[in-house]
Amino acid sequence: MNQSIDGDENVILALLERWRSAIEAKDVAAVLELCADDVVFLPSSGAPVKGKAAVETMYGFLFAQYGKIHQDTAIEEVQVAGDWAFLWGTHELRLTPDSGSPLHLRGQGLSVLKRQPDSTWKLWRGINNMTRQST
Repeated sequence: MNQSIDGDENVILALLERWRSAIEAKDVAAVLELCADDVVFLPSSGAPVKGKAAVETMYGFLFAQYGKIHQDTAIEEVQVAGDWAFLWGTHELRLTPDSGSPLHLRGQGLSVLKRQPDSTWKLWRGINNMTRQST
């Protein structure tokens, strides 16, 4: 790998850490900052989530439902091709409501990131197959 690609990979891994921190902090604004304007997420169930407004609604609802959120991600591969980056790995999400039963989800995911005109990387597309796990 050349120096530029290594640098991009480090920036992308740092973006994923900021994503994890934003999710655990339940910070919708920080989540949106990491997404391209035309972001699309394809959840394992439900309709595609298209655009920042839909992402804001989805995470606003999720964050309101759970008092504590913990996300673990193990990235298996990052590939950079010019202004595009592709990565996949295993994702685990533990959601604890203020009352009621916790929810544990696990599965694999694939993300596509796009370099923006200001040279920053943003999440552009994401798909996962997380399913509920017995706790």
